Amino acid sequence: MTIPRAEKLAITQRVHAAWSKIYDDRDDAEANDAYFKLYEEAMAAAEEHYKDRPAST
Repeated sequence: MTIPRAEKLAITQRVHAAWSKIYDDRDDAEANDAYFKLYEEAMAAAEEHYKDRPAST
């Protein structure tokens, strides 16, 4: 399974936008943990969506 590079970038942008609405410019452990939790959830959803896509060799 391979998530397209453009989709990974779009996920990163959406996660950052959602995170920054909540945490703005905070730079502490709680804000960083929240960012990575949002990112991991979004990537898991994308992996589920692209699970049948063959990996490029």
